[in-house]
Amino acid sequence: MGGGGVGGGVVVTLQPAPAADLLPALASWYGISARERTVVEQALRGEAVKQIARRLHLSPHTVNDHLKAIYRKTGVSSREELIACLSC
Repeated sequence: MGGGGVGGGVVVTLQPAPAADLLPALASWYGISARERTVVEQALRGEAVKQIARRLHLSPHTVNDHLKAIYRKTGVSSREELIACLSC
């Protein structure tokens, strides 16, 4: 058998998946709507509610309503907890 190096082995490195990569599975699992998912994506980027509202052409009240719905669906109580949940 050919191959370079000692024993010709393979090295695999495992690391946690980025939160953005976990979001589609989370959205499907918890029944998060497409609009709620967009709000989560912005929150993961560190955007403030007003920034999210401006970017998505929503009122800050609507963004907060989406966040509350996401918290209820996922069983978390804050943005920090949601981000931590996605980062596990």
